[in-house]
Amino acid sequence: MEVFATFDIYDDKGVRVAEGHKASFCLEDNQCMPGVKQRYACANYGDQGISVNCSDIYRYNVDCQWVDISDINPGVYTLKVAVNPEFKVPEISYENNAAVCQFYYSETYGTITNCSLQRP
Repeated sequence: MEVFATFDIYDDKGVRVAEGHKASFCLEDNQCMPGVKQRYACANYGDQGISVNCSDIYRYNVDCQWVDISDINPGVYTLKVAVNPEFKVPEISYENNAAVCQFYYSETYGTITNCSLQRP
């Protein structure tokens, strides 16, 4: 999938000032809640998916897991992270596939607060 997740930062006028995305070549259960058995694994190009109470984690050490904000000024922004924004993976509901949060950026750190869930 060329776009599995999007990461957008908007200014106070709703203009997108920074963006990123995550492509995906495989969806698998690589972390599950206690007592939940992993069902999907990409080994040997097997079936793909993410089971209920499991997740497919992309850690910080995987390339392209960031949004370049070096061109924005310090201030308050809105961060929107949307998973499966093109609705290519079937789900029971898409109503919780996006998180919209306040993003405070200083020249030395960023803070994310006040998140709410919504449809992409």
